Amino acid sequence: MEKHIWDEEQRHLTTVVEKLKGHIDVLQVFLKKQKGELIEERQSVSKEFSDLSDERGIDFATILPTLKEKELRYIHVNDVLSKLELLYKSAYFGRIDIEDEQLESLYIGLATFGEEDTGDIIIHDWRAPISSLFYENKLGEAFYQIPSEEIVPVQIQRRRQFKISYDNLLQIFDADIYIGDEVLQSLMTDTAKQKMKSIVTTIQSDQNAVIRSESHHNMMVLGPPGSGKTSVAMQRIAYLLYQYRRTLSAKNIMLISPSDLFNDYISNVLPELGEENVVHSTYYRLYKGMKRLPLVAETFYENVERLQKADLIHQESFYWKNSNAYAIHLVQYLQDLAMAGLPFYTLSIGKKVFISATELQELFYRKYTNLEIDFRLKKIRNHLMPRLREWKEQAILRRYEELRGVDQYIGDDEDLMRQSKKEIEKQYSPLHSAIEELGFVNIMKIYTGSIRSMDTTEAKKVYELTIRQIKSKHLFYEDLGPLMYIQAKIKGIDRNLDIKHIVIDEIQDYSFLQFKAIQQLFPKAHFTLLGDKNQVVNPTEKDQIPRELSDISIVELNKSYRSTHEITDFMSAVLKQDKVLSLGVRGRKPLVKRIDKEQRLTEIKAVVDSYYETNTSLIILCKDMASCRMLYEELKNIIPSIQLISQEQKVYMKGILIMPGYMAKGFEFTTVLIADADQSIYNGTNDKFLLYTMVSRATRNLIIFYHIELTEALKQIQKDLYLTETLK
Repeated sequence: MEKHIWDEEQRHLTTVVEKLKGHIDVLQVFLKKQKGELIEERQSVSKEFSDLSDERGIDFATILPTLKEKELRYIHVNDVLSKLELLYKSAYFGRIDIEDEQLESLYIGLATFGEEDTGDIIIHDWRAPISSLFYENKLGEAFYQIPSEEIVPVQIQRRRQFKISYDNLLQIFDADIYIGDEVLQSLMTDTAKQKMKSIVTTIQSDQNAVIRSESHHNMMVLGPPGSGKTSVAMQRIAYLLYQYRRTLSAKNIMLISPSDLFNDYISNVLPELGEENVVHSTYYRLYKGMKRLPLVAETFYENVERLQKADLIHQESFYWKNSNAYAIHLVQYLQDLAMAGLPFYTLSIGKKVFISATELQELFYRKYTNLEIDFRLKKIRNHLMPRLREWKEQAILRRYEELRGVDQYIGDDEDLMRQSKKEIEKQYSPLHSAIEELGFVNIMKIYTGSIRSMDTTEAKKVYELTIRQIKSKHLFYEDLGPLMYIQAKIKGIDRNLDIKHIVIDEIQDYSFLQFKAIQQLFPKAHFTLLGDKNQVVNPTEKDQIPRELSDISIVELNKSYRSTHEITDFMSAVLKQDKVLSLGVRGRKPLVKRIDKEQRLTEIKAVVDSYYETNTSLIILCKDMASCRMLYEELKNIIPSIQLISQEQKVYMKGILIMPGYMAKGFEFTTVLIADADQSIYNGTNDKFLLYTMVSRATRNLIIFYHIELTEALKQIQKDLYLTETLK
């Protein structure tokens, strides 16, 4: 870059940083003063209005709004300060020169910053409509859309990118950007060193279209490993929070990801962008949060482990319960229950019947007709509550008389009544909960009935297995989808109306019914779904990814930014598919090496010594947890820093890790070592998908060890795509 351009940009940066520092100083002084005043006012009010008589209560009510307004002002200014401090570290990352009526230079950063007296914008938020021009990756004719939906045509004359640290200009280049550009690659350094980071400085035009899609659009984003699906989703969340800030907050958005560990892995992205983290969950946690579904269920990872070793009937049960055919049948079955056959429990208190199943059926089918099932059940609840109050009052009086008849002094009448109420409330609490939570409906019987009613040989086998599991008080993971859907559809008590947008990662691992259950639980939500059909852990059908949204748009990202060209080519060859377009860097070919079992520990130690540095990450992958535990026990003495990652892990750790291959999905690592790639281990029809996922975790180095015979899934890969001896 010419010196005069560099000097010009450095002067501009220095000026901007000085203005930022000035604003930060002013706000810090204001907040310090405001904090002191608020504390003082709070203490004064608390002291003055300790006695809230009628008159004093009126005075307090007039003061409180003013105090709350000051507190809200403090919170707002503190939020502004946080964003300015982000900008102070790196004021902006891009510049575009555009011409409409005049030539204008726009600097793009993480937040908006402008002159208060003139209203001139010095830095444009990357999410602002005009900033979208920066991500078009081109010069010349372009346009952007302002909130009024007016289209504004412009000419992009220059596109410039920066690396900045405080007031130091580290790098600058002009570009009609192609991501493979060597200079840009310096911005896209190996991201596998720590937790996921934002990609705001390197968003590409296809990713930008996904990020800026309207909030009410249901969108499915499909793409190969490394295409940035999860990163794009996080930027999209940040965009929605900016674009719809008057009606949408972090508490209105939910991210459903594979595990708590992955949630922690991505937890830094939104704060980096100046936004609060949204509501995080997993599918399993959604189940645990539902009322009156108390049976213990296996987790997603436990399910994967079980199915790797399961017999035929357990595998068939999994596929059957996740099939679209069963989902369609269940929907119809529930509709039919509105006419006849809804099973009820008899509710009792002790040995005394409170209401029989027969009476409940009478109420449901005779008294409350022509309503949806959940509304009828809520009508029944409202009908039962007065009866419950009457029963409790009578029981309290009976218990009061009993206590009065005790042959020794235990308190005055007031004490006796208080004791009576406490005892009866405790006694009646389960019955009260059952009525409040519509627990008089037999959800398990509905579920098993839906299976049995299909009346096929396969359904009979699945039914018998399911009955055995319910009797054992333990559910399989594939039971969660149907049960959650039935519970939400029939009762409606677990529905959440606050969540307006949901992002689901790894959607290919969800059945149609699981997705329908989420729709029932969050009826006000729109969806962004992320997936890759080739990364299914337990594939059933190739069209498994739910597409049954009424207005879904499907976007396919076809470029990979994660791995080297060599690793990407190898990854593509695992499934014999067309090469994924790699826009990464050149690197080493993967190593596929046969080693003696006795030499395995020595060879693994050699890989660690050669390829692990403190600013990188290295993962050792095995097929299952048992193999990982065994290898960990063998390695921990010769590699003391190695860490075993189990499904209970909730906090992402850097360093040298070992985990099962199915748990690595979504993560990326500088070096990946697959330690057990033998045919005897990876011999299932679906193991090629698991291996595809495992090899695609590597950004720079991929090493594969086997002992006797290489698995067929890798043996079929052409020899020129990998090395067999050593990495050089």
